[in-house]
Amino acid sequence: MKRKHTTQSAQSALRNLRILTGLFSVAAIAFVALFAAANANTRGEAVRTAGVARRAFMRVTPQGVIQSQSAHSGISQPQPAGPRMADRRMFGPLGNTVWHYDDTTAIADGVSIDANNVWGAWLLSGARLTIHAITGNGTPAWTFSSFGSGNSGVAAAKGADRSGFMESNAAGNDFRQHGFKSSSNGTPDWSFPYPVSDPNLPASSRKVATSRDGSIIAAVVSDSVTQNSTLYVFDASTGAVTLMWTDPLRMDGVALTDNGSMALVTQDNRATLVDTSSGNIVFSVAGSGAGFRRRQRVRSGRLQFRRVCIQRHDL
Repeated sequence: MKRKHTTQSAQSALRNLRILTGLFSVAAIAFVALFAAANANTRGEAVRTAGVARRAFMRVTPQGVIQSQSAHSGISQPQPAGPRMADRRMFGPLGNTVWHYDDTTAIADGVSIDANNVWGAWLLSGARLTIHAITGNGTPAWTFSSFGSGNSGVAAAKGADRSGFMESNAAGNDFRQHGFKSSSNGTPDWSFPYPVSDPNLPASSRKVATSRDGSIIAAVVSDSVTQNSTLYVFDASTGAVTLMWTDPLRMDGVALTDNGSMALVTQDNRATLVDTSSGNIVFSVAGSGAGFRRRQRVRSGRLQFRRVCIQRHDL
């Protein structure tokens, strides 16, 4: 009987041990789960506190323009060995560079293209007009300048061999208008010295326009004495002044219709459409007050766009 009682006690202790082992395992699993959840919440709070910003980047590559995105938590982290950002192709190839022309001193401030040539307007030291054949290697066919420094602007006819070139000297007190063809070989077909000038508003490509058919050249010039501005309209072949329209509101730029019958003049916060044969105002409309500008010169580091570059885009 004593042996039987001992055997039953041993079996009972073994069952109790198994039960305690099972309960301990369940408790351990529950503890690990609670710890993991608390740790995840803590990390989530830390990330939210630091702030996560998703950034989009645009990269220019030989294959095209690529958009890349990444998440940044604001905490300095080591760079991973592999790429972190998923790239997505946004645009097609940027085209092939046919030729480029560099200048070591002057800055290419304006460019105009007709059917056969690229006309460049350069400013500062070495300010001048250059003409480059589209099918050439970028070397200018010829150049022209009255001053050798200052500012300039150019506008070529899109459907004819005619170009208008405006220039002002470095002091800004001498403005001149010239008419050219590709065959002019550096000698203007005609020239016109403006009777007014304003050093604060020098010559630029937005201040001169040539009609698409090459019949009319128009330009705007300001007077530093009277503070008036004047629209000049020229016969593109002869240089004869066919219209002068003066207004006290400063003129910033001009554009012409295809046949030159209308000129759109931008004046600070106003745009005015003028009949170039009569000088009558067709309409005038006010803008937002920020001013109308056809373009703004852009500088890029030390290069400062000292280059005329033409590219071919194959469709």
